[in-house]
Amino acid sequence: MDLDLILEPDLTPDEVKELGLLAEQFGFRAIWLQNYARARDAFLTGVPLAMATERLHVGVVVVSPYEMHPLKIANAIATLAEYAGGRACVVVGAGGEWNGVMGIDYGKRLTTAREAQQIVIGALSGGSFNFEGEVFHARGFAAPWYQGPRPLIYGGASGEQLLHVTAEHADGVMMSDIQPAMFPDHMPHLRHGLEQAGRSGDDFKISNFLAWHVKADPEDSYRESRRELMIRGWLERPWLEPYLEAEAVALVEKHKSSFLQAFRDRSGHVEGVPPDIVQTLVDELSMAGGPESIDGHIERFKRFAAEGFTEIAVRIHDDPVDSIRMLGEQVLPVLR
Repeated sequence: MDLDLILEPDLTPDEVKELGLLAEQFGFRAIWLQNYARARDAFLTGVPLAMATERLHVGVVVVSPYEMHPLKIANAIATLAEYAGGRACVVVGAGGEWNGVMGIDYGKRLTTAREAQQIVIGALSGGSFNFEGEVFHARGFAAPWYQGPRPLIYGGASGEQLLHVTAEHADGVMMSDIQPAMFPDHMPHLRHGLEQAGRSGDDFKISNFLAWHVKADPEDSYRESRRELMIRGWLERPWLEPYLEAEAVALVEKHKSSFLQAFRDRSGHVEGVPPDIVQTLVDELSMAGGPESIDGHIERFKRFAAEGFTEIAVRIHDDPVDSIRMLGEQVLPVLR
């Protein structure tokens, strides 16, 4: 199983390049840049890294067809791939923060996701491309200037219906914060979707966004992980119920604003929720602790590999150089 890295969205293009060069030295498969509304353009930010590296894939996660027409997504990822010698990838989703920022309703979400994946892949498969769908249309698109391998197109999906759509059309899937206890609620849907689409799955990439907070000082690690808990599946019930009793689930739902405040003020302090509940969520929804915790986290990575995941996209936060070195020296060699 390969490991990818997802970086903080506030890094400059030069910082991304330097971190990517370090990651390439250790043998990570890819660097993913997050497409946030309040951050630099992820495609442009990846250009210096794409030009400087030789083997590392450069990816953008997640791009929504609500913010960017699928033909424009195809054009953007092909341009990044040209800089990278074909080593580019993108996750096409059906949500994200852009809808709220732009004031756009989701509408036909499944249809939108399906057509977006079809268009991005079809538009980059050579020749003149035409498409007539319920949501999107394409007439006479072509990218003759791009001569490299087609970039990898992932679908961003965790739920049953989006997993089926992605299994039918994309090169792979990137789930979000799925943990081993959640495998029975997600992996059968993906496998069923591949079977229905007549795909063996041998060449289908299965990835998962997974938060890494391990640090030399365990308290720094736990503070950072508490800070980021709100975006672990946005603490929806499927991310709570495997680990908490019903009363604790209700309490977390009641105090979601406290988790959001801990994220916004970067304090890691969750008001109104008992520390043991918060710690349970930290332990189950992320990888945190001091160096002594690494062996346990490696065992969790191995469970992903045994389940059929081909790669894990590890989200690193503060002190990214330390995290890259720790993962590159102590985790990556064990998983290869």
